[in-house]
Amino acid sequence: MLTSVIPVENVNHWRHKAGDCDVWSEPEGPWHLDWKEAFPESCREVGLIDPMTGERHRADVLCGAGVSPATVLELQYSPISEDERVAREAFYQQAHRMFWLVHVHDGPSSFTGWSFAASIDWQSKPVDIDGRHFAIMQWYGRSKQFIEKWKRATAHVFFECQGHIFFLAGNTLSLRITGGITLKKGQYALCHLSREQFIQTVLAS
Repeated sequence: MLTSVIPVENVNHWRHKAGDCDVWSEPEGPWHLDWKEAFPESCREVGLIDPMTGERHRADVLCGAGVSPATVLELQYSPISEDERVAREAFYQQAHRMFWLVHVHDGPSSFTGWSFAASIDWQSKPVDIDGRHFAIMQWYGRSKQFIEKWKRATAHVFFECQGHIFFLAGNTLSLRITGGITLKKGQYALCHLSREQFIQTVLAS
């Protein structure tokens, strides 16, 4: 098989795969494959190189290769540590815009999906910003580690939960939503998008 490889200078070439040596890779199930198939085949599994260090990783999706900046979409199904999230953002955002799509669901020892779904409240603090309808949520559950970790992301974060897509407002946008007041621990702002709107957002970035 071949995988495209794009250095920071955006000069495309091809390289044979010799096993999976990307330490950031995870087993791919139907969720990953379904989302990748929503984008052109040429945008999937694109290898990127840091020419200064030689570090190599494969973006799940890379849209707009050859333009500045192109957009990397990382599809995250399994839990990820904050250190790895920071490392991926540092690598991909050297020369690209970056989006996360995080699958929010329950696991054997986690009720993250249940807590997220229980926190959805579009009525208490709605705000319209830039033509989007946002609302401030309060995380439901004792541990707020999940939502706080993603609030600290420097890339754009989208969640998928129970088939719905949500955009998580970053710090700058959150301050606009609140009128300059920093959100408390466990508070976060979301807007809702359709699947088609999300795909077009990635493709148009």
